[in-house]
Amino acid sequence: MANKKDGTDDNIHAGHRERVRRRFFADPEMRTFSPHEILEYLLFYGVQRKDTNELAHKLIRAFGSLSAVFDASIDDLLAFPELPERAACLIKSIIPIANAYMKDGKRNAAVIDSYSDILSFYNHSSLSLNPNEERVSAIFLDVGGRVKNFAEVSAGGASNVTVDIPKLYRYASACKASKVVVFHNHPGDTMYPSQGDLIATSVMIITLASLGVMLADHIIRGNSGKYFSFFVNNILDALTDVCSPFINVDAYRKSYKPFGMDDFGHSVVLGESECERLRDQIYDMAGNANIRMQIEDVIQDIEYAKSQNDSGDR
Repeated sequence: MANKKDGTDDNIHAGHRERVRRRFFADPEMRTFSPHEILEYLLFYGVQRKDTNELAHKLIRAFGSLSAVFDASIDDLLAFPELPERAACLIKSIIPIANAYMKDGKRNAAVIDSYSDILSFYNHSSLSLNPNEERVSAIFLDVGGRVKNFAEVSAGGASNVTVDIPKLYRYASACKASKVVVFHNHPGDTMYPSQGDLIATSVMIITLASLGVMLADHIIRGNSGKYFSFFVNNILDALTDVCSPFINVDAYRKSYKPFGMDDFGHSVVLGESECERLRDQIYDMAGNANIRMQIEDVIQDIEYAKSQNDSGDR
């Protein structure tokens, strides 16, 4: 008979757990697991060095089914002395985690094909809630306009923010995005892009193009609820020209599909003279050695991010 004092019992349980884990790796959807085996596997992470098979059977018999175990209250679960509190909490976390997953999945199943979709999606997110701090967030879309991810890329202070280029690269690569819409807010009501905004947008075009991903728009939001679109004001097109030494501009433009302009009434549209002045500033950037150096530094950041991505895949 196994003697707990010599560790034989522990070894038996450890060996059984390892076999079940290997089975899970072979069948991660748990199609071949019975209800009590699913509960047994979950209990591995809440009950240490004990036989969880018998406990799983006992819980399912007591409550009637696996789903009823998950629906049980903490107090009802803790009525079983062999079930530690951490295991009861783990069981009770399953449904909230599943609900959060389903909610997030529905959000990520959204299809965006117009500016009203873009603005609604952004304005209903938590990333739009802090108007006093400049932040950059991005919506990552597949070729059909379905949302693959929505995440904060950078956060700054009250007057500026630096885009985290390696993070933007990693996020776009991880979700296999086809196009990206970038948002950032200006804590004041000035939505006119600064030179820093123009450089950052150029950098984002180059970064995403290195993955075959389109920067579909960069939108600045002011505290007044108005927006400045780089695409609508033809600024994105001028910046794409500036990026020509680093990307295939013809191929980039050919793949572009604009969003529908159904409801962009709060947008700030520059007059032709203002647009011309801004475009002149952009083309002046192309001949500026310091700005060129900044962009080349970014190319190095992209290469670093790519190497980190590649090493993570191995």
